[in-house]
Amino acid sequence: MPLQLERSTKMNRKKQAFTLLITLWVTLVLLSGCNSPSQQGAAPPEAPSGQDTIQTTSYPLTYTDDTGVATTLEKEPQRIICLAPPSTEILSALGLDRKLIGLTVYDNYPVGIQENAEYIFEDSLNPNLEQLIQLKPDLVVTGMHKDSFINSLRSLGIPVAHLNPQSLESTYQTIEKLGYITNTQEQAQAVLQGMKAKEQAIADKVEAIKESERVRVWIEVDPGLFTAGAGTFLNELITKAGGINIASDVQDWAQYSEEQVIEKNPQVILSTYSYYMDNVKATIAARPAWQAIDAVSNDRIYDLDSDMVTRSGPRIVDGLETIAKALYPERF
Repeated sequence: MPLQLERSTKMNRKKQAFTLLITLWVTLVLLSGCNSPSQQGAAPPEAPSGQDTIQTTSYPLTYTDDTGVATTLEKEPQRIICLAPPSTEILSALGLDRKLIGLTVYDNYPVGIQENAEYIFEDSLNPNLEQLIQLKPDLVVTGMHKDSFINSLRSLGIPVAHLNPQSLESTYQTIEKLGYITNTQEQAQAVLQGMKAKEQAIADKVEAIKESERVRVWIEVDPGLFTAGAGTFLNELITKAGGINIASDVQDWAQYSEEQVIEKNPQVILSTYSYYMDNVKATIAARPAWQAIDAVSNDRIYDLDSDMVTRSGPRIVDGLETIAKALYPERF
């Protein structure tokens, strides 16, 4: 049982957090291009030609994360604090639940993941540093965190792995890296093989669709008509699912107008915010000015599991499959 458990106020807190996260996503995506020499830094060592990938990590281990900073782990991590839900899902898939001593209130998958943690942080981006230190972690995994927080941990001698993938390929690299850091390389390869096989199966089903027959998609991440433009993970998922994102003319997260949506006449509408708002589909369908939009008139409005399509972890390919099925149900 946890030593101390902090709770959020559910729906209202989530809505406020979502608005904040949209702003942070925009800022961090822009900064990441300036601060990181590469998305993943140094890769795990390659096996000699003709041999399988190395399956055991040797310590002391020096690795480089998304900040480009080299960190040395003297031994295999046993007490891990993860402040990034996507990485929590990865670490769990690698079989490390028992080593996750500190998590956040937003860690909700797999079900029961918080039960073994010694502490649950309510503020995931600005966690209680004193409490974090008391937990005596030998590794802290961060995601959308400011450099100042990451540097404060490093100044205390706490090893940090800052990983914030923004594409499917960099998600694969992150899984491989966490497997390398935590000595679960074999498990990581098994997870990757499953994910890549599913991605390829989806690609095989949609690749023959002619450009003129590809479905126009409107992604609505907020009732204020915020959407995912070019350069976002959601845009990549729409493209890989065989769709055309009507908001690909804007960069990153942006706000569209009703007139823009109506003019581009999407054939499918995907929403991602039913976790804090009820009756999302009915609300969209009831908008007076949207009645002539193809997606509305043909009842092709679908609500997505937000976590599944925005968390860069093992379930992201399940999110890709969900989108592809919504766009082309006859092919699945």
